[in-house]
Amino acid sequence: MPAHVILVDLVGLAFALVGFHMAFRQRLVRRLWDKGRDARGLPPKDRVEKPEGDDPVHYALIIFGMMLFAFGLILIAFTTAYALMT
Repeated sequence: MPAHVILVDLVGLAFALVGFHMAFRQRLVRRLWDKGRDARGLPPKDRVEKPEGDDPVHYALIIFGMMLFAFGLILIAFTTAYALMT
């Protein structure tokens, strides 16, 4: 398999992993986001604990995470299938 196909598959895998974590492991993503703010020297963000149903960011992370996850999987599948068929 050509090197560019493997490279695109790795990028698709990265998209799929990031999307999965954004959609299903939101606490981890928010902790990493806060650590990034700390590393840049920004003040910590005060968050009021809300139930998941009341937090609009919860739904945005699910939607965007699923879109990124699906895009990564489709990118892998189409690139690999095209490379194998030609």
